[in-house]
Amino acid sequence: MSRRARPTGVVRCSDGAMFTYADPRVCPSCREPLPQGLAPDHRCRTCDVLLGHPRAAEVFQALERVDTLVGRLRAVSWAPAPVPVGAAAPVPSYAAAPPADPVVPPLAAPPRTGVRTSSVPAILLGLGALCLLVAAVIFLAVAWGWLGVGGRTVVLVALTAATAGGAVVIRVRGLRVSAEALVTVSLGLLVLDVLGAERAGWVGGADGLDGAGLALLVGLALAAAGTLLVVVERRLAVPQVAAVLGLLVAQVALPSTAVGHDLLVAAVATLGFATLAAALHRAATTDLRTALWSAAVAAVLTWCDLTLSALAGVAEGADRGGLTLGELWTSGDGVALLGAALLLLAPLAARRDEALLQVCVTAAAATATGVAVLPVLDNGTTDVGLASVVAGALWTAVAVLAPRRRLAVPTVPAALSLVPGAMLALALVGQALESALTPTGALRLEPGVPVAAPWLLVAVVAAVGALALVVVPAAWRRTVGVRVALPAVLLAAVATLALQPVALWTVVAGLGALAAAYAADGLRRRDTGALAQVLAGSGLLAATVVVAGPSTALTLVPLALLTAVAAATLLLGRVPAATEVGGLLLPPALAGLTWVLGDLAGLDGLRAVPVLGVLAAVALARPQVALEAATGAAAAVAALAAIPLATDETLSLALHLTLLGALVDVHSLVHPSRRRLAYVGTALLVLATWVRLADLGVHAPEPYTLPTALLLVAVGLHRLRRDPSASTATTLLPGLVLATVPSFLQVLATGPFSLRAALLGAASLLLVVGGARLRWSAPLLVGAGVGGSLTLIELAPYAAATPQWVLIGVAGTVLVVVGTTWERRVVELRAAARYVGRLR
Repeated sequence: MSRRARPTGVVRCSDGAMFTYADPRVCPSCREPLPQGLAPDHRCRTCDVLLGHPRAAEVFQALERVDTLVGRLRAVSWAPAPVPVGAAAPVPSYAAAPPADPVVPPLAAPPRTGVRTSSVPAILLGLGALCLLVAAVIFLAVAWGWLGVGGRTVVLVALTAATAGGAVVIRVRGLRVSAEALVTVSLGLLVLDVLGAERAGWVGGADGLDGAGLALLVGLALAAAGTLLVVVERRLAVPQVAAVLGLLVAQVALPSTAVGHDLLVAAVATLGFATLAAALHRAATTDLRTALWSAAVAAVLTWCDLTLSALAGVAEGADRGGLTLGELWTSGDGVALLGAALLLLAPLAARRDEALLQVCVTAAAATATGVAVLPVLDNGTTDVGLASVVAGALWTAVAVLAPRRRLAVPTVPAALSLVPGAMLALALVGQALESALTPTGALRLEPGVPVAAPWLLVAVVAAVGALALVVVPAAWRRTVGVRVALPAVLLAAVATLALQPVALWTVVAGLGALAAAYAADGLRRRDTGALAQVLAGSGLLAATVVVAGPSTALTLVPLALLTAVAAATLLLGRVPAATEVGGLLLPPALAGLTWVLGDLAGLDGLRAVPVLGVLAAVALARPQVALEAATGAAAAVAALAAIPLATDETLSLALHLTLLGALVDVHSLVHPSRRRLAYVGTALLVLATWVRLADLGVHAPEPYTLPTALLLVAVGLHRLRRDPSASTATTLLPGLVLATVPSFLQVLATGPFSLRAALLGAASLLLVVGGARLRWSAPLLVGAGVGGSLTLIELAPYAAATPQWVLIGVAGTVLVVVGTTWERRVVELRAAARYVGRLR
């Protein structure tokens, strides 16, 4: 049946019939007719499209949707247009405007929910294969006794061959999942065949085979069957896995048989699997990709078996006696380890790109290095550390000669070689810290037995520094060498000194000199790392102060150096943030130095007084935010630390609060930009006054509140004088409330008939009169409120003695007056409303 395409997208057959897109008799891809009576999984002979795939069903549904849309388009296109009454029917003109292609909306795929369509047969076939294997095992266990030799042979061979053949046939027809399930059943039956044959005495005689022999036989059978199935139908994945798995099982079982030579077998198996993987990779076929990855995994497993077995042999030899390098290389275990290192180069046979080359060579070099240092592991920690340093240094030398693009090849073995030495170095540093922090009464160090030779610490740090210089770019080597590597080596030397029985001052001097020199070198630089260098030097000086803690006089040295570094950073720093950093460092350092000097002078409880004075002087000289904040924190810490040292702690607290408040007030007066600090200073002075009054046993509230209230009122009056428009509620109200309310509460607690009540009433009267005279709301409200409340309190005793009829009468009178007044106002309002209503 011939077809031709129309411009509108609708195709009409030559005999007048309408063309249908969803036609099960033609291929949806090439539109060629399909033979009748074929299976649903048939492939098109023209374009080789798999018609049994779930995607083909989705395409057919989409074509049915297209047919529906085309039918609607035909109905719209062929329907006669309505003609108005009295108008002539329009004559179609095809030349005027060609018909436009119909716009078909895109088909929206329905959202996928539940289990995927392709997953259902996989699940069902997997369960079916499992059921078949279980049924086969039960059948053989039950029927093995009454079946003869011939029957057994026929059943086993028939079942195995039938499932294997059926798998190949249905795979050719395109049912991949079904084929994989059947081939799994056939391979499982093959294993049962081998086990049944061994049990019947067909293999191994009457005594049968041992476990290793039976495993070897099963592995070889799986490998042979899997290989045969791959040759017959290479698109099956299970036979590829079975072939490699069978060889792997045979490799594991072979050394336990009479063959022996487990290391040789593992090495040959590793090489064989690697060769197989390389060959499959070079074949570049997607059908055998499963075999490729299976062989690669098997090669890794056999390599691990080879390496672990060789290491176990080396450990066993070391337990029998000392293992030398010569004995290692002449023993089979040493040769096996060397072979394992060389086998890491096997992936290069499949692919030789730069990344894989570096990975393989790096792994081989690291493994060979580990094998070379094995004899040293049982010679003591010092020998282990020395071997680590030597190996790291040799690989570092190789890294110097290596091209930059392949620097990782020697760098990784060098870093791995230095790991044992670095662990020993960390242990030595811990012992050095413990020794420096726990000196004897004579200020001498008594370190215990070190975990390794102390000189090893310097050697390891130097080796690590050399490796770092090789790794960093050439432009950074000078900076890293001067700022990182060299100071680290010198610090390791000082730590080594702490592992010797020396005086404490030697370690303190070494640390202080190194830290001060490092910080001074940072102060003369202008780059971004200068500030970090200064901070590192200051941190090391702070650590030196902790080390020198057992001796008060000895702490003067690091504290003086730290103060000098902080002052130099504040005054001479060349980087933008140096001023802020110096301002944060100087007050704590200066406070510590002054504190120690006061301790040496025997000030005891007054030790913080000179500290506060010095800090205040520095803050007055440099009014910077960072320095002032650090000064406040350091002053608070010094005061809190000095109070417990005094004999009278309450008096000491009042003294330090007074001194702090006075210094803060002076600072606010000297610098106009710090005027708001006067509030802080005043609060400190008030707290000092309250502490002192409490210490003297004063319980009346006026000594605590009146000074502060008078000060607040004075500040408010000053504000009103400068700004007449200011509100008295914000300027005078806090001071007036503080002056009157505590006294009123005291009157309420002790009784209304007292001198305090009289004076409070007189003050309230003055506030009312003065507020009314000056038209100030705050004095008027406070005086009226406090005075009225005081009057009611004094009236309370007489109110309790008044007869009840008097109270009732007064209440009635008040209510009558209020009601009359209310009614009068309502009448006046109504009269006014009538008057307004009469207006024109």
